[in-house]
Amino acid sequence: MEAEHSTDGPDDLELVAGCQRGDTAAFNTLVTRYRNRAYSIMYQLVRNEQDAWDLTQEGFLKAWRSIGRFRGQSSFYTWFYRILMNVGIDWLRRKQVKTEHEFDETLGLKNAAPGAATVPHAELQPLVQMADREIRHRIDAALLLLSAEHRAVIVLREIDGLDYQEIATLTGCSLGTVMSRLFYARKKLQTLLRDVYENL
Repeated sequence: MEAEHSTDGPDDLELVAGCQRGDTAAFNTLVTRYRNRAYSIMYQLVRNEQDAWDLTQEGFLKAWRSIGRFRGQSSFYTWFYRILMNVGIDWLRRKQVKTEHEFDETLGLKNAAPGAATVPHAELQPLVQMADREIRHRIDAALLLLSAEHRAVIVLREIDGLDYQEIATLTGCSLGTVMSRLFYARKKLQTLLRDVYENL
């Protein structure tokens, strides 16, 4: 899995070692390094900006509390990503999220300052924008009908672009389970969005 950070400064393992000695500045560096990517993933899961920021912060808090148990068997980012996904999935299970936010697969890894009121979107021509908005609403509504586990693997695969083994590592599932969930989720989305596919 590709970590998102500059080659300048200490590497993740050096920072983790500092965190394990109680160095909060080292952890702040990790937060700065990964907060944009973490927010992007969480937003795609929960579809609400404020909830995404809150849950991203919760993920970092859990990581800080658990950093002493990090043994370096994976990269810090893979380890943290798994914590983050668990936070998001647990929240989805509790809340059974119902939201009217648009599905925005173009969000990607756009930089967004912590506390930002909105996430920037590219401006489109009015007619294109209207059609695009309708399709996004349909996709969003369909995603909300998936279970938290199925929604998570779709986000990891189709939006974050991870391969099956990376998804298995992050979710703690077997490769077969990941493939099965992706197959089920895609089939359900294709059924729910059949008319959208036919008109593309």
